[in-house]
Amino acid sequence: MPFDDDDLEAYYRRVEARTSANSSRSRKRERVVPAVQFECPTPEKIAYPTLAAVTGAILAIARQSRDRPSLRSYECKCGSWHLTSAVPRPYR
Repeated sequence: MPFDDDDLEAYYRRVEARTSANSSRSRKRERVVPAVQFECPTPEKIAYPTLAAVTGAILAIARQSRDRPSLRSYECKCGSWHLTSAVPRPYR
C-alpha cells in the first residue's frame, strides 16, 4: 500500500524532528586538558591529562604492535603525562 502525500509529509516531519533532536546533543566528549602549571620542556610529545589516559595509550600501542615496544609514562613538570621508551633515571 503506497503512501499518499499527507502520510509522506507526516513521515518526513517525524524524521526531521528526530534528526534535529539528535544533532543538538554532543556525540563526543570534550577532552579536558589540565591547566599547564609550567612550560613543557618537551612540547613535541603528546600531553595526556591523567595517569589513566597515558596508561590507556600504552595498552593501545601494545595491542597494535607486534614487537611490543617497552613504554612507560612519567609526569612532566608541566603537570601532564608523557610516554617514553627511555630507561627510568634514578632520583638524585
